[in-house]
Amino acid sequence: MTQAISKRRESIYQQIGGAEGVGQLVETFCSILETTEVGKPVYLLHLRGHGMAHARMEQFNFFSGMFGGPKLYAEKWGHSNVRQIHAHVDISESVSQAWLTSMSMALDKLAYSPELKQQLMQSFTDMAAILVRQSQS
Repeated sequence: MTQAISKRRESIYQQIGGAEGVGQLVETFCSILETTEVGKPVYLLHLRGHGMAHARMEQFNFFSGMFGGPKLYAEKWGHSNVRQIHAHVDISESVSQAWLTSMSMALDKLAYSPELKQQLMQSFTDMAAILVRQSQS
């Protein structure tokens, strides 16, 4: 079996280093939200909610399951439906783009492979489009 085939069978959770890798992604992403102009709109939304400490914890829980690891968010809340999770938040196109740009910056800082980054960004972009449409309805 070639290494490329083996990599494709690994979950994203495994590819990024399990719980430690998810933690690094969340920390890198949240740091970008807190310290850059591009991340500021998303950061301010979190401050109006439960704050960044809560966001870090729940994002770790959600990404863990989303990436093929333990389904921590669903175990805690009984679901991992991204629409339900964000139902209380009005997400504009500009906030969505700020989130996506900040996540792209985080993935670049963590030096993920171009293939993995593309796969993740496609998933995040699809999710963001759903949340913007939800907010516009």
